[in-house]
Amino acid sequence: MGIASDLVILILAGLLGGFAARLLRQPLLLGYIIAGVVVGPYTGGVTVSDVNDVERLAEIGVALLLFTLGIEFSIKELKPVKYIALIGTPLQILFTMTFGWGVGMFMGWSSHLSLWFGAFIALSSTMVVLKTLESRGLVGTLSSRVMIGMLVVQDIVVVPLLIIMPQIGSTTFGLEALGLAGLKTILFIASMFLLGTRVIPVVMKIVASWNSRETFMLTCCAIGLGIGYATHMLGLSFAFGAFVAGMVLSESKYAYQALSDILPLRDVFSLIFFASVGMLIDPIYIWENLGTVLLLTTFVLIGKGLIFGGISYVFRYRNVIPIALGFGMFQIGELSFLLLQQGADSGSFPKEYFPLFMGTGILTMLLTPILSSFTSPLYAFCRAHKSGNILQTVNIPEDGLDQHVVILGGGRFGAYVAEVLDRIDIPYVVIENNANKVELAVSNGQSIIYGDGAQEVVLKAAEVSRARMVLMTIPSINGSGAVVDKLRQLAPGAPIVALSRNPEHLDVLNDLGVHNIIMPEFESSLEMIRQILRHFSLPATEVQNVMDSMRRDRYTTDVERERPEHELLSSLRAATESIALNWVKVETGAPLVGNSLAGSRIRSVTGVSVAGVLRDGKFSINPDGDFEFFDGDFVGVLGSKGNVSKFRKLASVDD
Repeated sequence: MGIASDLVILILAGLLGGFAARLLRQPLLLGYIIAGVVVGPYTGGVTVSDVNDVERLAEIGVALLLFTLGIEFSIKELKPVKYIALIGTPLQILFTMTFGWGVGMFMGWSSHLSLWFGAFIALSSTMVVLKTLESRGLVGTLSSRVMIGMLVVQDIVVVPLLIIMPQIGSTTFGLEALGLAGLKTILFIASMFLLGTRVIPVVMKIVASWNSRETFMLTCCAIGLGIGYATHMLGLSFAFGAFVAGMVLSESKYAYQALSDILPLRDVFSLIFFASVGMLIDPIYIWENLGTVLLLTTFVLIGKGLIFGGISYVFRYRNVIPIALGFGMFQIGELSFLLLQQGADSGSFPKEYFPLFMGTGILTMLLTPILSSFTSPLYAFCRAHKSGNILQTVNIPEDGLDQHVVILGGGRFGAYVAEVLDRIDIPYVVIENNANKVELAVSNGQSIIYGDGAQEVVLKAAEVSRARMVLMTIPSINGSGAVVDKLRQLAPGAPIVALSRNPEHLDVLNDLGVHNIIMPEFESSLEMIRQILRHFSLPATEVQNVMDSMRRDRYTTDVERERPEHELLSSLRAATESIALNWVKVETGAPLVGNSLAGSRIRSVTGVSVAGVLRDGKFSINPDGDFEFFDGDFVGVLGSKGNVSKFRKLASVDD
C-alpha cells in the first residue's frame, strides 16, 4: 500500500502514544515522538516503508500550523512585545550562534562545523512551543505573546539562513545571493498585500455563498498551502509563506470559520510531523554516543535558556517571563532540521555529524514540555526565598488603597469583575498566587498582588482592614476556611461575597458565617428560566417572584429556617409578594376608557387599588376619584393575582 499503509501505521501508533502520554499526564507531542521512534526504521517490529515520504507530509503539518497561527495572529496583541520580537530576536540568534560556535570549539570541532552547530541551535520550535502552551492552557498570556512574537521573527530570519549557511565555503557565495533573497521576500510580501486586499476576499465571499463546508475548507487549504508552495518555488521558506497566507486571511470576516475547519486537519498532520521527528532517532546511535548527546543537550539547555531569559530581562520583562522563556524556548526547532538537511545536501555540512546533531535537537524537544511545567513552581520558590519584600505588587495606587474591593482569585470571575470595576472607576486589588494569571493581569493593567490570600502578610498588603468589600472566588473548600478566619481577624466589619462551585462548598461557606453566596451554574440556570417565563408573557413581577423564591430555596440553610427571625422574614416576603405592583395597559376601546376612577368603581368591582398612572411620560401618584382613564394609559395596581386578572379584563378589549 506504500504511503497509505505508512499513514495508517503512524496514526495508530500516534493514538497509542497519545493515550500513554495522557495516562502519564504529559503533552501529546511526547507520545507522538515516542510513537515515531517505535515505528521508525531503526527499531524492529512494525516499521514504515518510506521515511522520506513521511517527512514530506510532515512539512504540510508545519505549514498548516503556521497557517493557523497566521490566522490567529494579531498585530494589536503583539504590540506589547514588538521591541523584543523585532530587536531582541536577531540579538538572540546572534548570541546563540556565537555560543554554539564556542561549544563546538570546546568539543574540538573545526571552526566551520562549530558555526554550523551555532546556526543549528539558534532557532526554536514553533510546533513544540505552541503545543506546550496549548496543553498547559497558557495561550494568551504575556509570556506566550513574547514567545510567539520571537518565533515569528525566527521564521522570517530562517530565510537568509537557508541561503547563507549551505553556501558557506562555496566560491559562488556573496552579498548578491543574500540581496536577491531579500528582494524576493519584499516582492512576495507586497504581492500578498495586493492579493489579500483585492482577490482573496472576493474568492472567499463567492465560496461562502455556496454554503458548502467542504468547498470552503478546501479553499482555505488551497490558499494556505498554495501560497506556501509559491514561496518555496521562489526559494523562500514554505512555512513562512503559509504564515503570511494566514495573516492575509485573518483580515477576512471568514477567518474564524476557516480556523475551525482547518484545526482538525492541522492536528492530524501535527501528529505526522512529530512522529517523523521520532523516526529520525536511532536509539542504538544515541546509546553509543549518549555522553556526547547529553553533554550537548546540557550546553543547549543552559546556554540558550540563559540567553532567552537575559534577552527578556534586558527588554524589561520581569517576574515569571524570563523563566518561562528560558524553559519554553531552549529547544532546537524543526526548521533547524531543514537547515541541516540542506547543508548536508549541498556538502557544506559534514553528513557524519548529522545523527549527533539530530539526536541533540530531538532530545531538547522531548525535554521542553517536562521542563516547561517547572516554570511556575520555580518562580514561586524564587519569590518565597527572595530577601526583602516577598510580595509582588503591581499597579497599586501611590497613595494606597482605601474603600476598595479586595478580589481573592484572579481567574475568570475575578478577572471579569476587575475589568468592570476598572470601567466604573471603583478601586480594587486582586490577590492571586498563580504566576501565569498574575502575568496576564499585569498585561491588562490590573492592580494585583502576587501571593496566597490565606497569608496575613498578603491580606495586610491588600489593606483588607480598609476594604469596602471582599470578593472570594477561591475554588478550594479547605482554602476558604483559612481565608475567612484571617478576614474575620483583620477586617471583621468587611462584608464577604463568595462564589460557590457546588452545594458542598455552599454548606461550608454557610458554616463559616458567609451568607452572601453566588453559585454561577445556578444563576445561569435562573437566567434561562427567566427567559422562558418572559417568552410565555408572564408579568415581570411574577417572574421576579419566581426568581426570588428559587434563590431563597437554594441559599437559605436549614439552621436559618429554624430561627424565629427567618419565619418572620418569610412572612413579610410573602406579604410583599401578595401586594406587588402590577402594570396594566389600557387598550383602545376597553370599558375603562373615558370613565373616571370613581365612576368605574374599580375597587369594588376588581378588588385592586390604583397606585398610579403613567401617561405620556408623566406619572400621577394616587389619582383622585375624578381622574379619567384614556387609552394607552399604564395603570399601576396593587392586589392579589386573581384581582389583577379582573382588572386586566376591565382594561382590555374582549375578543
